[in-house]
Amino acid sequence: MANTSKINGFRPVKHTSGAPYNGQCNLYQVPSSDGTALFVGDPVKLSGSSDANGIATVIRATAGGPVLGVIVGIVPAKLDPVAGKMTAGSTALDTPQYRAASTDAFVLVCDSDDVIYEVEATTSGGASYSFAAADVGLNADAYLATGSTTTGASGCALNMTGAATTATLQFKILGTVQRVDNEPTGNATKVLAKINQATFGGGTGATGV
Repeated sequence: MANTSKINGFRPVKHTSGAPYNGQCNLYQVPSSDGTALFVGDPVKLSGSSDANGIATVIRATAGGPVLGVIVGIVPAKLDPVAGKMTAGSTALDTPQYRAASTDAFVLVCDSDDVIYEVEATTSGGASYSFAAADVGLNADAYLATGSTTTGASGCALNMTGAATTATLQFKILGTVQRVDNEPTGNATKVLAKINQATFGGGTGATGV
């Protein structure tokens, strides 16, 4: 049976040890100076700064660059980390399912470098890609696209255009999702991948095979 395309970003499923992902994450801030909307499942990178309370800031990752982790939650209100309480945040409260562009907000990021993600394999334009057994072991960049403002789901996927053994590509393909609704080869295959060019994993990634 052919796979059904359902692009919704990168979803953490387990660790390389085999232990299931149990929701661990860390809080990061996204400054209002960032004009890109962010969604659950988007890969992000450190922006090189912090907010007034010293919480590191992030923006969406760029193709070919380092990846800190993947957004797993949007804080639906302004957080006062000093007072330890939530306070009203007008724009952030209006869009609790995603972080609206140019909005000062907080996100929860799965930033462990040993987490394995489920993601759909696509081309550089987000079109279907016919996944093959020989693609396992290669590295690939993320395909970056705007998500759904209705569901909050990411529009990002794995960009198989240019997939290679190159160490600086962002994600390493470890296999395909073993599930009855996922054919291991063909279009819209859901694959398992870990961050290869990981911020907390030493930067430049490992060569693919």
